[in-house]
Amino acid sequence: MKEYGTVTAVHGRKAQVTIARSAMCGDCGACQVGRENLTMEASAENQAGAKPGDEVAVEMEFTNVMKATGIAYGIPLVMMLIGGALGWIFGPGLGFDQVLASFWTGILFIAVSYLFIHMMEKRGAFKSKYNPVITEIMPENFIPEKACSKN
Repeated sequence: MKEYGTVTAVHGRKAQVTIARSAMCGDCGACQVGRENLTMEASAENQAGAKPGDEVAVEMEFTNVMKATGIAYGIPLVMMLIGGALGWIFGPGLGFDQVLASFWTGILFIAVSYLFIHMMEKRGAFKSKYNPVITEIMPENFIPEKACSKN
C-alpha cells in the first residue's frame, strides 16, 4: 500500500509525515474527526533520508496492513462478544439485569482489550513490521493524484 505525503519533522531514523486522505479512503471517517480534516499524521521509518519539507512515498505491505487492522479491530470485537456472552450468562445469577450486564461486560472487555494492545505495543511486541516506511523522495513537481491513477 503506497501513500504520498510531506515530511514535517525528522527524529533520528524516524520521520513525521503528513499524508493527505486519498479518494480510495471513501467516506468511512476512520482517519478524520470531521470533513475539514483531510490529512493524517504518521511516524515512518526514514529509509530514504528525507528532510522536512520533502514530498515522499510511504509504503506498508498489504498483509501487514491487514494484520494491524485485525489487531486494532478484530481483537476488541471478539473480546466484546465474549464479554457480552459472559454478562448474558452470568449477570442474572449475580442479581443484574441480563441485558445491562451483557452490555456493560462487553464494554469492559473492549476497554481491557485496548489496554492490553496498548501495553503490548509499548513493550515492542508488534516490532517495526507494522510501521510505514519512506521508500523514496518525490521530485519537486510531483502531483500525488497522477501517481495514484498508475497504481
